[in-house]
Amino acid sequence: MANKKRVMIVDDDPDILYSLKQILESNGYKVYSFDNGMDCLKSLDEGKNPTLIILDIMMPIMSGWDIRRKLEENPKWKHIPLIFLTARTNQTATDMYKSYGIDFIKKPFDLSTFLESIERILNSKRKYSRQMSKCYFCL
Repeated sequence: MANKKRVMIVDDDPDILYSLKQILESNGYKVYSFDNGMDCLKSLDEGKNPTLIILDIMMPIMSGWDIRRKLEENPKWKHIPLIFLTARTNQTATDMYKSYGIDFIKKPFDLSTFLESIERILNSKRKYSRQMSKCYFCL
């Protein structure tokens, strides 16, 4: 499939990473999966070009916020839509995810809701563009 939608997943939990990869591939997506932010950024730098990134927030070495900041710094990457995966659900966290990503998915998540969110974003004509400088909580 020449125009296959490409999804990059970054999550340090191997079970979640494997499950999401299998689910998305069985639904026709090309999937790039990484268990850390450094490998994700290296892959982007080497030319991987996802149409969407699904990003866990709480990871060692490089948090999801750190990765997001790096994405914002690069003009080639800053317009890639971003969905946060999170176990945090307080109001501040919810506001942050909505402000600095296109969507967030709370762990544990419902499979149909997960797939609907991805399809809605990938089929949307909206462009993703946020300035990290507005994220005072992420500094």
